Amino acid sequence: MFKSLETWTTRRYIFFITWFVLHVILFIFGILRVKLDKDLINLNGPLSYSLWIARGGGMCLIWDCSIILLPVCRNILRILRVSFLNKLIPIDENIWFHKITAYSILFCTVVHSIGHYVNFYKMDHQYRIGTPGFKLTAAELLYKSPAGITGHIMLLCMVLMYTTAKQSQRNKSFEAFWYTHHLAFIMLGALMFHGIGCIVRDKDGQCRGYESWKYLLIGYCLYIVERSIRAYRARLDTRLVKAIQHPAGVIELQIQKPSFKYKPGQYMFINIPDLSKYQWHPFTITSSPFEDYVSVHIRQAGDWTRALGTRMGVEKEERGGNGGRGGGAGGRGQQAALGPKKSTTGPEKNIELVDDRGEEIRIRAGFSMPEVKIDGPFGAPTEDVFDHEIVVLVGSGIGVTPFASILRDIWYRANNNMPLKTKRIEFYWVCRDLASLKWFQSLLATIEGSMMNVKLKIHIYCTAVMKPDQHHNIALHLHDDYSGADTITGLQALTNFGRPNFGAIFTELRQGIVNGTYMPGANQELVCDVAVFFCGPGAMAKSLRKESRLQSKNGVRFSFRKEHF
Repeated sequence: MFKSLETWTTRRYIFFITWFVLHVILFIFGILRVKLDKDLINLNGPLSYSLWIARGGGMCLIWDCSIILLPVCRNILRILRVSFLNKLIPIDENIWFHKITAYSILFCTVVHSIGHYVNFYKMDHQYRIGTPGFKLTAAELLYKSPAGITGHIMLLCMVLMYTTAKQSQRNKSFEAFWYTHHLAFIMLGALMFHGIGCIVRDKDGQCRGYESWKYLLIGYCLYIVERSIRAYRARLDTRLVKAIQHPAGVIELQIQKPSFKYKPGQYMFINIPDLSKYQWHPFTITSSPFEDYVSVHIRQAGDWTRALGTRMGVEKEERGGNGGRGGGAGGRGQQAALGPKKSTTGPEKNIELVDDRGEEIRIRAGFSMPEVKIDGPFGAPTEDVFDHEIVVLVGSGIGVTPFASILRDIWYRANNNMPLKTKRIEFYWVCRDLASLKWFQSLLATIEGSMMNVKLKIHIYCTAVMKPDQHHNIALHLHDDYSGADTITGLQALTNFGRPNFGAIFTELRQGIVNGTYMPGANQELVCDVAVFFCGPGAMAKSLRKESRLQSKNGVRFSFRKEHF
């Protein structure tokens, strides 16, 4: 998380510095609250620094543990995202904030625990020399007192949670991460009772604890409300109406849920009880709100997605690629149908995208469509696409999925004469191999030449080293029935090999905006904002963020936004 600090945005730096200063203030407050308390002279004398440090760390822990669940309260964040707070706090980076809080808890736990281990040693010494007020040995304090028992329970939970939360471990076994992470409820429950018995007492024997349960209860109650909302929505009528098998091991699920309203670029969580009753996985929505169903494209990569393929009857040899948990890929619609087409469950539309790519999965005899539950939708940076005139969309591999819904929605809006602020779209898709190009090319072929009022330019990049037989095959069929389309994808946009040079790309784009050739006739504003939306690996995000910052000059500002899960 701290490995690539140069990828941090300004808001991240400001937020982290504010966060750090707040913890310093809390730590000092915790120390002074004990040190300056004259009624605690019975402890300040024999324990001194170890007591003060333990109390300072404990004060920070109360704050961190009170809000650790807030970043995963997705429904609350969805409300905050459309408020003014989104301009002050990086709400879209809630997982990053969750990790920051978790690291803070880890550090403060070490400080708090070391301080109290030293305290117990000192208190044991005072007990043995007969000092009044010290009634327990170190062993009794550690293993028989409520504070010692709950403290060790929390430490055990944290060891299991933190070791399985590492990205490398999550990639190996997401199930291990998912189940051990729910030990947080045991840990936070133990924290509620950590102060019972009250080790810190004044000279009159009165407890001088934090009464931390009052503050912890606020965060817990918010999370209970969050889970209640999720449980209620999951019980609403939901039906899987169609499953389609696409190339490269991709399965498309089309789901109908009348109560589900969403915007392009948002994502949702899916649960399939036949695979796991408790696991919910995030997937980007790939359909448009104008369609009468909500769809996701799921690439079979991890255990859960492969189990889905098995449940749907997809043969093993037809699966493709490696990847992370819950990967998605797009592949929608091959041609546009003009004229009225009546929907079976939705309103009549003047123009529709028609999908005739992919093969509908036939459920084996004796089986039925699996039950599906969905939760969402939840906001993402890409849903702000329609607030900008010039948009650059960059997807890498499976990171193309957020843009499937956006491009489909723009197509519907543009071809049905609906108001649309966006006028120019530069779409970049970077793939590792040629097979991956099949994920999304049908949708691109549909919309490439049929956009009205919006100019879309597609740029395809393949980063794989081609084999000699692939070169030969392309050359052999290069002029067969040549229609100007790319030999590999069938698109009018040609496939480029290698990685895109975004420094040169943004320079050319900026120069075109400045001299008026990029959008002829457009009113020149003091600052022209070019919104750059990206979904993909961190290394590429680092490069894009850097070039966006370097090329923001001469009245053109490239504002970078990255998709987060």
